[in-house]
Amino acid sequence: MPWRRPAAPVLGLAMLGALPVHAQTTVATAGAALPEVRISASLLPQTEASASQHVTVLTRADLDALGDLSVADVLSRQAGIVTDRSARSGGFGSLFLRGADPSHVVVLVDHVRQNDPLSSRGSAVDLNTLPAAGIERIEIVRGNVSVVHGEALAGLVHIFTRAAAPRASLGIGSGGLRSAQAAVGSGEWRAQAGWREDGDGTRGFTRTRSAGLSWRTELERGSTLAVWARAADSFNLASPDDSGGEQFAVLPGLESRRAGTRQLAARGAFNLPQAGRLELQASTFARNGDDSTPGVAPGLRDPAGLPRLSDSSRLRRHALQALWLPPTSGAWLVTLGVHHQRESGQLDSLIDFGGFSLPAGFSRSRGVTSLMAEARWQHGDWTLQGGLRHEMPSDGENLTHPMLSLRHELGAGLHWGAAFSSAAKLPSFYALGHPLVGNPALRTERAVQREVYLANADSAAWPTRLTLFSARYRDLVDFDAGPPPMLVNRARIQADGLEWRTRHDAGAWRLQFEGALMRVRDPDGDTTLRHRPHAQLSAQLQLPFGARRDVTLMAKHVGRRFDSSIPTGDQWLAPLTTLDLSARLPLGAAQATVAVDNLLDTRRPETIGTPAPSRRLRVALTWPLS
Repeated sequence: MPWRRPAAPVLGLAMLGALPVHAQTTVATAGAALPEVRISASLLPQTEASASQHVTVLTRADLDALGDLSVADVLSRQAGIVTDRSARSGGFGSLFLRGADPSHVVVLVDHVRQNDPLSSRGSAVDLNTLPAAGIERIEIVRGNVSVVHGEALAGLVHIFTRAAAPRASLGIGSGGLRSAQAAVGSGEWRAQAGWREDGDGTRGFTRTRSAGLSWRTELERGSTLAVWARAADSFNLASPDDSGGEQFAVLPGLESRRAGTRQLAARGAFNLPQAGRLELQASTFARNGDDSTPGVAPGLRDPAGLPRLSDSSRLRRHALQALWLPPTSGAWLVTLGVHHQRESGQLDSLIDFGGFSLPAGFSRSRGVTSLMAEARWQHGDWTLQGGLRHEMPSDGENLTHPMLSLRHELGAGLHWGAAFSSAAKLPSFYALGHPLVGNPALRTERAVQREVYLANADSAAWPTRLTLFSARYRDLVDFDAGPPPMLVNRARIQADGLEWRTRHDAGAWRLQFEGALMRVRDPDGDTTLRHRPHAQLSAQLQLPFGARRDVTLMAKHVGRRFDSSIPTGDQWLAPLTTLDLSARLPLGAAQATVAVDNLLDTRRPETIGTPAPSRRLRVALTWPLS
């Protein structure tokens, strides 16, 4: 499996989100004003229903109904997403989407990319390091989004926090859960801060703290100017990867991971008389991390195990972008843009073999300038959209990411669409530069996505969307035990599947279903892929029973899936079904949320040695501050 941490002692030796701020504004065209409702799937104004990709949008109301959950908890409850470790364990939380490797999913917080090219998992994002406080909205885009974000071969997750309404909340729960957050604001300013802890420190623990400040002002002719900043840090304890978790790990001690991030961004959107709209964005992102693992004892899958390892990392990323939406006719909408990103990173490692220690460090930098264009043409019931991103990196071959989609209105609210996209991802800093397993001759990883969907109107009694997709990934970076051990371009993945979603609203209550059936395989037939279940299903029922009172039931089913660890070897995990319950009711001026996670107390393992968290009670109180 690509970027699986290999069971070999040698490896143990070892953009600004290119999007305008989500807002309700107006784009000037030659014909008329077009309402701008942007999601993260396109450079052009686009709604969730009109996107060629399969999109899930979790609003503030959806998140409130789930109660006080971490980002990893929220994402793990969505059909079509697999996380390879329990969110409450404190372990590295990787996200698998459409059968792809976690490094092929771009994660953004307020338009700023969080992916770390120094990670041994190939630019994957640890979900347990993301701030959970003050989230206003989460967008999950399944499918290639590489015209907007060059590395989003399989999709993206975009977390919005800056629009939080003034309020304060406190939460507590069994298993060591404690949280607090507050958001305040007046006029053009908003500020928020939050803290969350979960776990007992003996089997696993996770803590996140964050603070943010933003300013936004309206200028003449509908133009806007905004600046926002965020700081966050995290601390996590868990059993090391491949150790067998709390049930099978042999060596005492937990892996610890500390990380701190700082980001600053600014954006100006200017409506120009007779010249369309110009959007300018700039951001800077910094991440410092310190990891330490006690190693893994020899076992069935690896007779040598993994030695003790500690490392520290330092990443800096700066990005600039300009987008121009020129005046066009009523049938056309066009965006032209340029994006420049510069990132540099340094990793210092020390591998402890007991009798001696071996240092292993490196530093790398990369600049990438990208030209982007996207256009949409509408004629009668047909809509054609195409895009192109051309990347010119300082340390590799030029890359081109094309996208083409077609949409047709069939009448009676029905419409269908088809899309094709191709993309490539440069190898991460770790893959290129690590002195023990890195390979500077690595080629780019490549992906092709095809999908066809059928949907009815969002205003229908049961708005429904069915999506058939086919994804092909090749030249994926994988570990070769050698000798000499080295990361190589070898792996291929084929993923085919069906995704669906539907809901029904009757007054104030809502019933919704979402699911995915996938067949993910290695076409060469010599590798079984981990964390790729055939079936994933979710259902949610929200029932009001008075003013500010409602009950939400949420069920999630994950089918049989393959996993592996050093002490146990390879295993197939049984299907896992969980049921969560939450209720909200007024308590004076406050809103109280009482929730029970895993109501049926299902104890089947999520990963080898890590059973699903036992039944847990959570209570939270939220007060409006204005």
